[in-house]
Order: sequence, then structure tokens, then C-alpha cells
Amino acid sequence: MPSVLGSLSMPAQEPAGFAGALDALRRPLDFVARDGFAHLEVVRDLGRSLPQAAERLLRHLAAPLAARVTAWARDIARWEVLPRSERERLVAAGLRLCASAQVAEPRPAPQAVKPALPFHGSQSLGAPLLGLPGVGPVIAGRLAERGLSSVGDLLHLLPRHWDDLRELRPVGALEIGRPQLTRAKVVRARVIPAYRRRILEVGFEGDDGRPLVARWFHFRGRMLERFPLGAQFLLLGVPRPNKKSGALELIHPETLLAEGDEAGPAPTGVRVRYPEIEGVPGRLLERLCKLACERHAAEVPDGIPVEVAAQKELLSQGEALRALHLPSPELSAEQIAALNDGVAPAQRRLIFDEFFFLQLGLARRRGSARREKGLAMTGGPRAKKKDPIAPLLAALPFQLTSAQTRAIREVRADLAEPHPMHRLLQGDVGSGKTVVAWAACELACASGFQAAVMAPTEILAEQHARTLGPWAKATGRSLALLTASTPRPARESQLALLAAGRLDVVVGTHALLAERVAFSRLGLVVIDEQHRFGVAQRALLRDKGGLHESGERAAPHLLVMTATPIPRTLALTAYGDLDLTLLDELPPGREPPRTKILFGKTARARALAALKDALAEDRQAYWVCPLVEESEKVDLADVTEAATWLRENLDTPVGLVHGRLPTAERDEVMSAFRKGTLKVLVATTVIEVGVDVPAASMMVIEGAERFGLAQLHQLRGRIGRGGGRSSCLLLAGTRAGDAGDRLSVMEETCDGFEVAEADLRIRGPGEIFGTRQAGLPRLRYADLVRDAALLREARQEAFTLLERDPTLEHHPQTRAVLDARWAEARLFGEEAG
Repeated sequence: MPSVLGSLSMPAQEPAGFAGALDALRRPLDFVARDGFAHLEVVRDLGRSLPQAAERLLRHLAAPLAARVTAWARDIARWEVLPRSERERLVAAGLRLCASAQVAEPRPAPQAVKPALPFHGSQSLGAPLLGLPGVGPVIAGRLAERGLSSVGDLLHLLPRHWDDLRELRPVGALEIGRPQLTRAKVVRARVIPAYRRRILEVGFEGDDGRPLVARWFHFRGRMLERFPLGAQFLLLGVPRPNKKSGALELIHPETLLAEGDEAGPAPTGVRVRYPEIEGVPGRLLERLCKLACERHAAEVPDGIPVEVAAQKELLSQGEALRALHLPSPELSAEQIAALNDGVAPAQRRLIFDEFFFLQLGLARRRGSARREKGLAMTGGPRAKKKDPIAPLLAALPFQLTSAQTRAIREVRADLAEPHPMHRLLQGDVGSGKTVVAWAACELACASGFQAAVMAPTEILAEQHARTLGPWAKATGRSLALLTASTPRPARESQLALLAAGRLDVVVGTHALLAERVAFSRLGLVVIDEQHRFGVAQRALLRDKGGLHESGERAAPHLLVMTATPIPRTLALTAYGDLDLTLLDELPPGREPPRTKILFGKTARARALAALKDALAEDRQAYWVCPLVEESEKVDLADVTEAATWLRENLDTPVGLVHGRLPTAERDEVMSAFRKGTLKVLVATTVIEVGVDVPAASMMVIEGAERFGLAQLHQLRGRIGRGGGRSSCLLLAGTRAGDAGDRLSVMEETCDGFEVAEADLRIRGPGEIFGTRQAGLPRLRYADLVRDAALLREARQEAFTLLERDPTLEHHPQTRAVLDARWAEARLFGEEAG
């Protein structure tokens, strides 16, 4: 079915400004919600188009509503893996946000933007850019779209490269592979027609008579006129040999018209280059940053304590910014190389600064949590009666691993304290986190409290309910499942029992956050796959906590679980305020899956042959695809096509599961696969977490190069859960780029933490775990891979400082900068989801 979204959100003449942005978001939502969500499955690409429309609207919204829209857009981006009930909820929420936006006070125009939070205390740093030389309303708007609204923003827009223009090399002396400056005159210029594009080619002759060719694959229409015959240019670029002729060539070099034979390089000696901003000339941006630095760099607040800066031999913040924006012409080649590698002293100062205030805020948040009144569980280690978890241990058909025993001991100790537990339980797929979580629930219930287990999807919540149900029955605990799909009569009954304190444990999704869900004495909250929830969502559950002895409402204990292996550097940033428990041991009998990569056009056929062999051995298998329906833009198999193809080539029934499937139909297919009556299940990444079919021992993943390593590891963890051998085949279309090297990690190891470290090195932290989602200050300059050692140093200094001065009473400047940084983070992170 062709997409109808274009006609919904892109009118021929779209109204400008706030009205147009609001209409572009509201119209597709209205259409989808019409007639009882009858069109929910009709409109395609909502997970991509609605966040884009929301981003346009954000430009016109004030902070509180903008934060809510940001959180909603992040939830919508997961559209493909959400059940229908959750999609309906999000559409309704989007319409409510549109209604709120209609009556809300719009955000001021770019020229009226208030001083940015990090520049608290400096009026000049918060001054708007409108009115600076070359900055009119149009340029100011374009800069504002990139987050550049004030002088302070310009100061913190760091150059992306530093070019050494002090040495003018003859063409014959140019070195392959590094940026250099040369001078040459034009001997020919032409536009060459090529497949689906045109190439601008200019032939030059150097001062030494040697030839040089420059090519532009992307250029503007009249660019050819810039290169008349005989004109002399300075060219800056990276030389490489032409594959056919061997002559030197430059691809997309920077050019500067020389004024005769005596012209030299640019007068600055070392030229800075900034990130490109559409519609803003590069030279103008360079001048603006230089002007801001010359006038105001010294005014940037320097919050790192003097004693810390001295011990670490750090420049001041102003000195560091000047060194980056206004590099000295006396810099050596090694110093310029350090700048381009991101390891110069000035960059080290800014990176340490980011890490220091991030860790200082985490330390303060951790300290506040430890001072908060909590619910001491008398069923913990202080109880003299029978061990509350003894019935659970007796009912389990297996022995706990030493890692699980250690984890339960740590949780038990936390629950006995008079302040809320804030613990992260991190373990690889299949390491037994659920048993630890249920032991915590048993300890809470034994002390007379209720527990809530919260999961990001209905599939995962249902899986938890199936796993926990027999344990609850064995230990005499009452348990209920509460999701958006729970039938209304059952829902009303469960809500009444929960509020009356007659339900011990409730398992659910976001539905547990609803205002109508009331607890009698909520003492423990277990949140699975923490990275899918925002700070405010977790706070809503904590606000439902039981009453303290004083009669005040107390925050329940919080146990966060994740099966996503998190590298230590990410854990120190994203979870730095939580105590960490690591399950680093798999249950006995679990064999890691054997993984093999199949490249090329024959990969699918070879995987089919392997699947037939597995079916002949009466094994069960998953076949995973990244898309639900065929996309014209992405050449990947979709699950519906894959299911049809497998049904044509196999003599066994093939099931199909994806996020758009109605809940009842999805449950029926999953039940058949779980019982073994269905041997092959074709699915999207909806099975990434929470699906537990012990008999499944084979998985085929199509388009494996399109997945992150951590996600591939999560998918692979669905097989081999019943013991014995298992196999995973990764189908990749090509070895091009880093696909071959990256996927080879999956062949080499099944250790989730090794996979996560490799994923961090390859992709960086941004896509693996969004720190903005956790309500943390964003990292502008730091690289968690490159700067891991500096992160540990900054963390040590931050925690030590807060131990000496818990309220920062003796460090007012540090406290002011800290408050400003974290205020900005809360603006974006409170409602993140």
C-alpha cells in the first residue's frame, strides 16, 4: 500500500511558523485516530515522520511543553515495535499535546532568546546574536536552529579542524594523505556529465610546472565561472593519486584566489574550520566565533576548584577557549596534530570540565537519595524469623549461581536500610536477573509491602507474568498483570484489589503510571530495560510509594534491571548515581550460541539449507528481519515477504510476529511457538527482549549489518536458553565499510561486555544509550572511548570534593556552574522516555 502520509503532512503551500508546524503534526494524528483508530495501520513511516513534525513544532514551544513533546516524540520513534494499544495511547497523547500547544504561550523568537543556562551570571555571554556584524534576522534564525542563540553558544561551538597554512608547498612536493597548501594556476575547467550527476573538474599547473587536478562531485550551478583560465589559486586539500593516471588530485579542496605571484597563505597562519551550518557562510561563522572569543572568553565562569585545576595542571576555561578559537601562529606541527586528534591541553580542560560537573551532579543526586526517607524492610537481614526467600529457593527447579546469591545479598542489605535502594542489576542475556528481582519482591512482601514490576512492552510484561506466576503460587503471593490490553472488567477488579492492598505484586507496562493505578503500600519498584524509561516516569512510580512511620509518603526502593551490557564508561555516566550489581555468571548447562556470518546474494539460500537441517533435528528457529513491510528506500527483506518465502520453501508451518500485529493474533502465534506446535517464527526485533522459548536453538538474522552489535547480541540471547547447542546465522549483503570487521566481533565472542565495548568503539555512545534520555548534561566535547581515563579522574575528584564539602558551601562558583549545567539537563531529560 503506498504511503498516504505525504498528503497528510506536506501540503502544497504549507503555512509558515507555529501554525504550520502545529498543523503538520496534528493532521496525521487526526487521520489516524478517526473512526476509532480505523486508519492506524494505513499510514506508513509514522515512527520517522511524526518525530520530525514534532521537532519543527519544538522551535515554537516554551520549555515545559517542549519537554513533554520531546518525550512523546522519543516514544513515537519506537512505533515499529509497539503493540497497537500503545500506539493508540501515543496518538491520543499527541492530540492532547497539540491541544495544549494551541493555547500555550509560544516561545520567543530567536532574537529574544533568554541567556543560555550554562552562562548564568554573565549578561554579555547570554546576549543574543542578532545585531552582530553580518547577523540579521534570517542568519540569526538559522543559527538558532542549530542551538546557537547567544554569544556563549558561539564560544562553545568548537572548530572541527585546524589547518596549517604557514607552509606553501610546490605541487611536486605534496605528500599523499594529509592536508597541505599549494599554489597553482588554472589551465582548464569543465563540467563532466556522469551517471545521475555532474562533476566539476579543474586542471591546474603548479609553480613548479607539475600538473594537479581538482574535482568537485557536489557543486553549485555557476561554480565553473570561478575558475577562468590563467587565474592563480591557493588550494588546501588532501592529495591522492588518480587511480587511472597516477597524477595527483584533490577532491573538494578549499580554494582562495591568489593576488599574483607574491600571494602567500592566509594571514592567520593556522586556520580554524567550524562545522557547516546550512545557509550560514563558513567565513561569517569563523568571524563571529573569533569576535566572541576575543571579547568574551575571559567571562566564561570557571567552576572547577582552584586546587583541582592546579593538581591536574588544567588551563582556565577562558584560556582553553582562546587556544581553540584563536590558535597561536607559533604552534608546532605536533601541537596542531594534537588539536586535530582532540588531545591538546585546551581540549583536555574542556573534557575534564564536562566529566567533572557530570559526575559532581551524579554524586549530589546519589547523596540526596541516601538522605531521603525510605521504607526499611523488616523482612531483611535484621529479621530473626525464617528467611523470607526460603520458600522461593525451595520451589526453584535449579540452584542459584554464586553471582545470583551475591546479588540477592546486596539487595537484601539495601532493603533493610531506612533510605530507598537505588540499585542497577546488570547481567548478560540469560544470567538470571528475574530470579533476583523476584527475591527482592519476596523480601518486600514479607515486610508487608507491595511490589511493582515494570516493563517497556506488553510482550516483555506478559513474559514476566508467565515466569513469575508459578513462583508467586509456590510462595503464596498474589500477582496480577496490568497492561493497556487488560480487559476492562479484569482491570477494574485488579485496580480495586491493588488499592485495597490485596494484591502483593503487579506486573505491567506504562499503564502502571496511570493516575488511577493506586497502591496501598508500595515498597519496591522493579524496572526492566531501564534505558527505555525517563526520569519523570520513574518518579511517577516512586510517588505512589507507601507511608513512612511519620505518616509521610516515602519513596519505594528501586531496582533497575538491564540485559543490555553497558561498558564501564557508559555505566559511570548514565548510571553513575546507582549502586551496581553485576551478574557475570551464566546458569550451569548454558552453552553460548555458535555464530556464523554469511555474506552475499547466496547467503539466504545457505541459511535456508541450514534451517532445513535444524528442522530435521526437530529444533525450533527464529528468522529475524528489520522491517515490517517492504521499503522503497531500503533494500532489505521485510518480515511479510520472508514469511511468504519460507512458507513456499518449507514443509512446516511458519509463524509471523511484528509490532503491528493485533495483540490477540500475536499472542496466539507466540503461544503456538512456545508450545512447539510451530517450529519457525519470523519476527522483527519485537522479540529482542522478554521472549523466552527454551526449545528455540537457531536464529537467522537478515540485514545483520544494519543492526548495532548490542542489539544483535540481545537477539542472539533468545536462543539456547534450554541448554544444549544453538546456532546463529547473520546474513549480510556486503563486506563493504566496517560491516565485515564489526560483525566478526559476533563470531569471536558471546561475552556481552566484550560486544558492548566493541559497539562503543565502533558506533560511539550516542546511539547505544542516549544520556539526554536520562536527564543528564549532554557531552559536547568528550569521547567516552578516547577519554575513558579522564572520566575516571574527573569522577574521583568530583566525589572527593563532595565528601569534603557536601553542600558546596565553600565552593560557590562550583555550585553555580553545577546548578546551571543540571538545570539545562532537566529541561530536556525530565520527561524523556
